[in-house]
Amino acid sequence: MNIQKFVERRKKLGYSQSELAKGICTQATISKFENNGKMISTKILTQLCQRLGLSLSDIFPSESDKDSAVRDDLRRAEFDLIITEYDEALSILKSLNVKEISDKQIQMEYLFIRGYALALSQQDTDEAVFCFDQILNGYDEEHATVYSPLAYVGMGISYQQAGNFDKAEFYFSKMPQRLKTMSNNDVDSVWKSLTMLFYTGSFYSATNDVETSNMLLQSLVNLSSARHVTFYVARAKFEMAVNERDTHGKTSDFNELLNDAMAFARFNNNKHLIMQINTYLKSI
Repeated sequence: MNIQKFVERRKKLGYSQSELAKGICTQATISKFENNGKMISTKILTQLCQRLGLSLSDIFPSESDKDSAVRDDLRRAEFDLIITEYDEALSILKSLNVKEISDKQIQMEYLFIRGYALALSQQDTDEAVFCFDQILNGYDEEHATVYSPLAYVGMGISYQQAGNFDKAEFYFSKMPQRLKTMSNNDVDSVWKSLTMLFYTGSFYSATNDVETSNMLLQSLVNLSSARHVTFYVARAKFEMAVNERDTHGKTSDFNELLNDAMAFARFNNNKHLIMQINTYLKSI
């Protein structure tokens, strides 16, 4: 992600952060994006880029002009996946003709996002499994890329959503040690590591293995803090709060974790999670 190009164009055109933000977002939103790499919604980023005379592909550069538009759309779809807008992600993917793209990485990115969106929205578990199988037994048979561990976690999610926890355990059990050694050298790899940490941690919470769950979720929080990426923190904190209550009851740690979850959910404007937390509070 080329944030520096965004900053340089803003300064070249003589916009302050407040002037650029006017009518689109807050100055703080731009500050966090420029200084910390905090991702903002596609809609807002598009409007800001239009005001600066940039395209999204200028901010998310790719190696090939031919593949640029597809890569741009896939990044937007992945962000929709992260913020649980599964229908939006699938809508973007539906508009793509990836069969015309020969780049294996683009093909695997497409399959990873499609598989997760289908599994998490419980729309088509069989098709989700097929997406992941194409990665593991086709595009990445040697399991040399990040897409293989993503596919393992995706398989686990698919079987968990279908209620088959034994099969889900087979795939999720491969992940804790591998996740500790994941490389996080850029924004894309950080996004993918956080995705795997969250869903693997959530699975172990669902199976009452609180120790493993909390270890993974705390690793997520630590990575998020180190890389200044906050969109998974609220979900991780909420999961840890549920773990704490299920294990020790309504302790001070539970209250702190739940308050943190709500604060980060509001910070990121995660309406789905805010509703989920409020529903949970009413149930206890």
